Amino acid sequence: MKFMLFLLVMMVVLSSYSCTQQADRYDSRDGVQTTSRSSEQVSRTAPDGNDEGNPPSESTVEELEADEDEVEISDAPKLEEGSLVVSWIHGSADCNQDQNPPIQVHAYNPRLYILRQNKCTNFEAPFMYLLLGEQKALLLDSGATRSAAQFPIRTEVEAILSSYYGDQRLAIELVVAHSHAHGDHIAGDSQFQGQAMTTVVGTSQAEVATFFQINDWPNQVVNYDLGNRVLKVFPIPGHQDAHIAIYDARTQILLTGDSLYPGRLYIDDWETYRSSIKRLRDAITSEPIQYVLGAHIEMSQSPGVDYPIGTQFQPEEHLLQLPLQSLQLLNTELQSIGPTPMRKVTDDFIISP
Repeated sequence: MKFMLFLLVMMVVLSSYSCTQQADRYDSRDGVQTTSRSSEQVSRTAPDGNDEGNPPSESTVEELEADEDEVEISDAPKLEEGSLVVSWIHGSADCNQDQNPPIQVHAYNPRLYILRQNKCTNFEAPFMYLLLGEQKALLLDSGATRSAAQFPIRTEVEAILSSYYGDQRLAIELVVAHSHAHGDHIAGDSQFQGQAMTTVVGTSQAEVATFFQINDWPNQVVNYDLGNRVLKVFPIPGHQDAHIAIYDARTQILLTGDSLYPGRLYIDDWETYRSSIKRLRDAITSEPIQYVLGAHIEMSQSPGVDYPIGTQFQPEEHLLQLPLQSLQLLNTELQSIGPTPMRKVTDDFIISP
């Protein structure tokens, strides 16, 4: 009797164990937690998804590093878009009858202004660029004419600064810098010299390097902060030995002075110029570029055709803006030509050693 009772108890126990195992297998297939670790272990899960006390897996580390990279990208300056829909004053068939102002002012956007000198005041008709930051403003080049009566560059610049900064104008430093030291880019300096809250950068290579703190000319790229607007400054001698280019991340615009523009690219030192263009091309390829803007227009709308030197009327001139591909093409052509200078005509510019 006792033996029969023992067998009955054992059958009940075995039956119960079998049902539990079957339930566990069923729950496992349906993704339901099947062990008693559930509540305790979930409560110990760290915010990054790893159990406390256990090192993160390699995949988790990679995900965290990727998240950090995404944060860095989101901190990049937001693009400040602008417009180059503009009809540039391109001189006059009869400058004695010209009614255009001596300086054309175009607001690319509220914080970048492009100014062009009238060809009837000087056939070079250089472009000048005014960039506005929170603490400083920078004017790149001051034009080709010294006389304030004929060419009131300071008056135009101050009008822009007063309009933008208002009562804070006298707290904002104006820096007058130069793409390079040729006369058609520095003649207006005298209008700014000695003025309040104005610094005119010297024009020699040593003065430019000292001001921008370029310790390894021409190999070092430096930042220059206007106040929440950091410009990259690239030494690019060759056209002239103190030449620089400036990249503005806010607008994604590269300013190249006389080293690249739709016109005749004159070269003072061939090998230095070749090296500078290659260095600039290599350094800038990691940056987004909307436009490459130079200091003149000498090409016509016909590919490869330029206006003669001294022209004061260019009714069918090329656009000011060039794409990044133009810099890449210039570098390719220079490297292909090699160490012996040679003239080369392309659709948008002419290499003129």
